[in-house]
Amino acid sequence: MKKNSQTRVIVITLVIGILASVSMAAYIQAQEPENEKQAISAKIKEIAAINAEAIEKTPLEGIYEIVANKGSIVFYYAPKSELIIFGEIYDKNKKSLTQEKRDQLQARKLKDIPLDKAIKIGTGKNKVIEFTDPDCPYCRQAAEYFKNKNVTKYVYLIPITQLHPKAEEKAKYILAAEDKVKAYYEVMSGAKDKDDFGSLKISKDVSDMYQAQQSIGKAIGITGTPAFWINGKYVPGANIKMFDTLLVK
Repeated sequence: MKKNSQTRVIVITLVIGILASVSMAAYIQAQEPENEKQAISAKIKEIAAINAEAIEKTPLEGIYEIVANKGSIVFYYAPKSELIIFGEIYDKNKKSLTQEKRDQLQARKLKDIPLDKAIKIGTGKNKVIEFTDPDCPYCRQAAEYFKNKNVTKYVYLIPITQLHPKAEEKAKYILAAEDKVKAYYEVMSGAKDKDDFGSLKISKDVSDMYQAQQSIGKAIGITGTPAFWINGKYVPGANIKMFDTLLVK
C-alpha cells in the first residue's frame, strides 16, 4: 500500500450530515457515470490493491460506496481527497446503512449456494446453512449449540488449513463416512482428535464432493469460519445471542 501525504487509508465512523458539505472532485464530476466508476476503480486499485466489484454514490456528496472481495467487504472512497474509508455510515435514526448493504449482499448469495452439495442434518423448521472447519473451536461450539435445536442444517466443510493443518483430513473422513451425520458430530465433539487418518482411502466421489464444497465456499467469498445463514439471515462467527434471536421456537 502506498503511503504519502496525498494518499492515505483511514478508519473512521461516518454519520450522515457531518460530512454533507464534502464536494466531489472536479475531474469526477465531469465524467460520464461509467467512466467515473472506472476512474474510481483504477484509483482504489492503485492506492490499496483492491479490486472494486461495485461502486455506488452514497447520500454523502462526494463519498462513494465500494463493494469488494465477492461482496464481503463494504467501504468508502472520497475522490477529492483520495481517502479510502473503512467504517459505518449511520442515518438520523441510528440505522447503519453499511450493515444494511452487507445484509443485502449476503442475502443475494443464498441463491448461489447449491444445497445438494451439503451434508444435510435434521428436519427442523429452521433452515441453517453452515460453513465450518472441523478443527475450529468456534465451529465446534456452534455445532454443539445446534445439535438439539429445531433445525434443518446444510453443512459445508471448509478447512482453514493455514490454522488447522489436520482439518482437511477430518473433513474428508466425514465426507467418506457412510453415516456422515454421525461422523460430523464425532469430529466436532473432539472424539477423533487423536485418530490417525493417514491411511484413510478417499474415493473419487469423496474427493469430488470435497472439492465442490471448497469451490462453493470460494465462490461466495467465505474466508473465515464459522459462517451461517439462519432463516435467510447471514451470521458471521459463533454468535449465540444472534442464533437465539433468529431461530423460530
